[in-house]
Amino acid sequence: MRRLVAALVGVALVGAVLGQTEDVPRMPTWDDEIANGLLPYRQLTAKDFAVDDNAHPGTGFWIKAFIDPRYRCYMNSANGLIYLYIEKWVVFSGFSQKESSRKSALKDMNAELPYAQAILDINELYARQLAALQPGDLPSGHGATLIAAQADLASRIRVFCGETYERVQSESKELAAATKSGQNKKKVRELAMAIRKRLNAVPTPSPASVSPTPSPTASVTH
Repeated sequence: MRRLVAALVGVALVGAVLGQTEDVPRMPTWDDEIANGLLPYRQLTAKDFAVDDNAHPGTGFWIKAFIDPRYRCYMNSANGLIYLYIEKWVVFSGFSQKESSRKSALKDMNAELPYAQAILDINELYARQLAALQPGDLPSGHGATLIAAQADLASRIRVFCGETYERVQSESKELAAATKSGQNKKKVRELAMAIRKRLNAVPTPSPASVSPTPSPTASVTH
């Protein structure tokens, strides 16, 4: 029986446009994420893995981590084109408790937690690095119309964030290979400590504290 398969939650970047006289759109908070079944990063417990013998056949347990970037941008126009620039950038990250599970045959989930936590810590490490970026470090979009500019920016953000997702998956696969999918407990402890040390060196973002601020022109949220 395989120990673990980890996955990232895909994020659809969609938005709404408001005129200059309308209220600035509200940025999402953790209340919104939790309502969708996505929980903040934390130290995992066995209770985070409900028994589900039908989910993910062939796995002892499954943890679904996520990185959910959200942004608000402002619009400018020049030379017949519309330009969108990000002014607020927050990244939610953690795990989907409703999509994380274990098999009933796996009696001692506590023994598997160090490996599951290491996977989650890898995800959180890259999520925090992504969250630490400033608006000026992020892509901008442009197009002949607002819709075209929105699509261009969303596409660029997907590609930009996709590089982070790939690094998470790559390092998770390396961890699995080095520990025989968590079966080598000594190696798990060794690598988990190194991963946690890297994670602790990265500041923890606070996306729930973000509040709307006026934009130079129109506002777009994603």
